[in-house]
Amino acid sequence: MIISNWQPIRVPLELSPEIAHVVRVRLDLAHEQWLPLIELLNDEERTRAARFRFDEPRRQFVICRATLRRLLGTICHVAPQTISFRNGSHGKPELSFYEMKLSVPQIEFNVSHSGTMGLIAIAVGASIGIDVEEYDPSVKFLQLAERFFAPMEATDLKGLQPEKQLTGFYRGWTCKEAYIKAKGNGLSLSLSSFRVIIDPDRPASLRHIDGQPDEPCNWTTESLEVSNHHAAAVMIHRPECRIALWDWPVDGSNPGT
Repeated sequence: MIISNWQPIRVPLELSPEIAHVVRVRLDLAHEQWLPLIELLNDEERTRAARFRFDEPRRQFVICRATLRRLLGTICHVAPQTISFRNGSHGKPELSFYEMKLSVPQIEFNVSHSGTMGLIAIAVGASIGIDVEEYDPSVKFLQLAERFFAPMEATDLKGLQPEKQLTGFYRGWTCKEAYIKAKGNGLSLSLSSFRVIIDPDRPASLRHIDGQPDEPCNWTTESLEVSNHHAAAVMIHRPECRIALWDWPVDGSNPGT
């Protein structure tokens, strides 16, 4: 019920409205592997990286942002350092097409990371959101579902066999986070205002959106098998969109170099 056919990445990625790409990035690189990646960042990103008090979140940020720049650089045929971002109306990062004077199709992207794993999602002409979460068996998932999920989702989670409830919670959480990130509404969109499939034995799906009964059919939803320790999901605002799964080189090197 989840897709897991990861392949070694081939760049540049194929730009097509029918395909969305998800790139899996290892974040547990040695210091000497990720530190040079800082050179790919701009001044604002370097300042942001320096503000992290601990090495792990700094490493996660640097690797994910540098890899995103490499990916977008190959797509846009520019050097990674010259990629320019701007924030959308709710703070979601976007490519600054005007500033970069690009003539490529409208590229949408989203990034998520948790623990040792990062995911980068890229689509053309359609909003996309990605979320990855490291499993935490100590989390009070039933209480969290009661508080944040739609009532029917919380009921569905309680109805699962006990050994499937943790997986079901993370299935729901990642799908819902991916949808919110795709919408770009941030905290203004309530997790309880829409419903997704909770049962991990069923295909992931957006089932209901308050006030928009016909809208769920316009979305593609997929749960992703990232590792034995993570749950992940991707949402694309396009029906029946194919998802291509790619692995970035485990040593963090640029593909093809």
